[in-house]
Amino acid sequence: MAVLVLRRGGFGDSLLTLPLLRSLRRAHPGEPIGFAGVREYGEVLLRFGAVDEVLSSEALELWAPERARAHRRRFALVVGDEPAVCDVVLEPRCVAPGVPFGLQLARQAGCEPHWPDDGWLLPPRSPGSGPVVLAPGSGGRAKCWPALHWLALAQALGEPPHVVVGPTESERDDPRRWPWPHGARFLADLTPVELAEPLRHACWFVGNDSGPTHLAACLGVPTVALFGPTDPQIWAPVGPHVHCLLAPSASLDQLTPTSVLRILHPVPNARGLA
Repeated sequence: MAVLVLRRGGFGDSLLTLPLLRSLRRAHPGEPIGFAGVREYGEVLLRFGAVDEVLSSEALELWAPERARAHRRRFALVVGDEPAVCDVVLEPRCVAPGVPFGLQLARQAGCEPHWPDDGWLLPPRSPGSGPVVLAPGSGGRAKCWPALHWLALAQALGEPPHVVVGPTESERDDPRRWPWPHGARFLADLTPVELAEPLRHACWFVGNDSGPTHLAACLGVPTVALFGPTDPQIWAPVGPHVHCLLAPSASLDQLTPTSVLRILHPVPNARGLA
């Protein structure tokens, strides 16, 4: 019999279940661990061995009682955010101040993970060579650093960056239309699993509070995470080389490119900003 974690939410929300998933695997040795949520997000957990099976929570129609009972019989234990089908109910809206959310979620299930290691997809590695990857998008507009700041940072790097373009950015304000330095490459139209491969080879990643930033961090990539209205003490990505910058007065337009470049130094050929 398997153990299932049911977690609805975005890409970052799915990755923040890692401490819970790792804890459950230790508590139930030899039993398969499943994840039910947005399938393409769960595929990342499967690709890196955090789970053994991925189910689409919507395709399973877990909220329909007749179907719920049939699916429920497959699992010895169901942990998740839907009280109708779960043995252990998570309450992701109950957020305590000052404690990383992935740790909170595991503790809600009665687990005490190996923190922060359980929040990583890959073990730590030494920072290496490769491109600087920039991810200017996020699910919420208020969490996005201004375009002019991204462009100023890219210009100061001295080397053309790789720029992540997700579906939200494509619909809202496609970064491919911005005046990036000549030679910039775009990582667009990629599934989360496909995005993981180029991220693994980056020397640095800079992003807003977003799913790709969480992915880069837990892959062990040196990551600069830009925070404005959200609290990095709770929502910071988890990884061995993460630097969080909190904008003054929670306003991202006040977070300067210079403050980011200071962390990235020494990036080869980087230039100072005025």
